[in-house]
Amino acid sequence: MTTLKTQIEYDANLARWLNVQEVALVREDLLPNGGGKKRRVLAQFVTELEDVKHIHLLSYAGSHTAYTLSSLLPEVMIHLYGTHYGGGPYEKAMTSLLDSRENIIQKVSSSWTMSLAFNRQRRKSRPGHHFMRIGGSLGDDVPTQTVVEETIRTIGEDFHHVVAVASGDLLTSVARQTNQVIGVLTQPLGIRIIKYFSLKQSSGIWKSGLNERIKTMKDVREVTGQTWDPIFMGTLFSYLKKKKKLPPKLCIWITCPAGIDW
Repeated sequence: MTTLKTQIEYDANLARWLNVQEVALVREDLLPNGGGKKRRVLAQFVTELEDVKHIHLLSYAGSHTAYTLSSLLPEVMIHLYGTHYGGGPYEKAMTSLLDSRENIIQKVSSSWTMSLAFNRQRRKSRPGHHFMRIGGSLGDDVPTQTVVEETIRTIGEDFHHVVAVASGDLLTSVARQTNQVIGVLTQPLGIRIIKYFSLKQSSGIWKSGLNERIKTMKDVREVTGQTWDPIFMGTLFSYLKKKKKLPPKLCIWITCPAGIDW
């Protein structure tokens, strides 16, 4: 789990676009099995499962965690209780991708309906069934903490780290190593408010509308040649683009799966 390569890139075009001195990118999206911020810790998670044939997950529709688990555990059935989150074309693309996986059973509805369905199944407590924490949060993430240490050693301590916040696990991992970090909140408004007060160094309680985030990511694609998602990365880049003054050196963590044509 600690041997997965940490890929760090520097992008001068993106630095000019953001009007900063330097931009380093931590490309967690390029990790195997689809990549994404949970890929490293999921590798550890799957080794700890014994006699599990079914994994149940309450998360957003087209969940990255479910996407990665389906590759890591091809013989295990992943049951995703997916909640709508207003993700437009990206939500539709990710939902369709998961529907095409033979070992994923995906139900999609409102948060209330999916929470009821998830808890109803959990109460049955059957052998061979494992129920993950809400949102796929995995708690202490030693593999990612190792990557944070390696990244800081590589790029130096004068970079200010920027991460998108869903569960908050990545922000916590980075904040343990440096206080130079901003977590940009990406969740629905109610959850953003809760996370804003519960997570130190989180910001962006008001985020841009979906159409603006989509436009921002099309602009980023023109600058970098990369297609990243408009929900998590779109929120992060919209936040940075609107800031009147940014730290001169930014380390941006690209944390969503790569190669998603939304």
